[in-house]
Amino acid sequence: MNSSKWISVLMPVYNTKEEFLRTAIESILNQTFSNFEFIIINDGSTNNAEDVILSYKDDRIIYLKQENQGIVAALNNGWDRAKGEYIARMDSDDISFPDRFEKQIEYLEKHSQYSLVGGYAEVIDSKNVIKKPKDVMVMDLLADCAFIHPTIMFRKADFDKYNLRYTDEALYAEDYLLYAKAVQYLKMTNMEEPLIKYRIYPENSTSSNLDERVKSSFIVQDKILDTLSKDEKIRKEVLNIAYKQKSKTNNIIERIFSLKNLYKDWTKYKLVTICGIELCFMSKKYKKFN
Repeated sequence: MNSSKWISVLMPVYNTKEEFLRTAIESILNQTFSNFEFIIINDGSTNNAEDVILSYKDDRIIYLKQENQGIVAALNNGWDRAKGEYIARMDSDDISFPDRFEKQIEYLEKHSQYSLVGGYAEVIDSKNVIKKPKDVMVMDLLADCAFIHPTIMFRKADFDKYNLRYTDEALYAEDYLLYAKAVQYLKMTNMEEPLIKYRIYPENSTSSNLDERVKSSFIVQDKILDTLSKDEKIRKEVLNIAYKQKSKTNNIIERIFSLKNLYKDWTKYKLVTICGIELCFMSKKYKKFN
């Protein structure tokens, strides 16, 4: 592995609790692969987040502050400043394993066919492990968001080549939409092992805003289907196949808030899966969102 290749770590922060923020920052600063810049973007926090960030005296930290504009603006702000060959994502309330960067950069160096690599995640205060498919294709993304956002690392040049950036077209699913666009040009995969400890609690974005997240998942699915066919019958059949092909995983996010069976005039709404048993109820007809 060429140690001269370095990483730009993007971590937006908005009102993160001090204890969570400190563990997130320290998990990056203590990586076994130390050749990186750590771009922390304060998206207009109104708590003590700035004081916490500035308390770390490490030359690798680049602190950016902006008025509250949301995660898309924060990520693109950091991307604009990034100088690394690779970009890694991190959330301000999660914990990266110490060898995460070492493993990912080694993987990308050995597997030049891949432009992005993610991985599994252990759920904090739980025995659950969130798993995602290894080689991600269009059908995987139709069935579900196939990556855990704070685990990904990607080649910056590959994404810049196709002008792939975060956009606000799908609120709360900016990462899902990025992968949906990238899969048209690039190969992406997941390492079959946990790379982070993932925090789920009522206030974080994963657990909240379910209605908006559902709408955003529709938007992304529609955009993927738009690249395949305009025929509604074909689109339904393709989506049906995607759902059927999706392998069963121990994905805690799907188990709590599954979005995968919500599309247009489907009436079967999968609410929760417990211990592998799917509990469903009949709900109102959902319409796709343009």
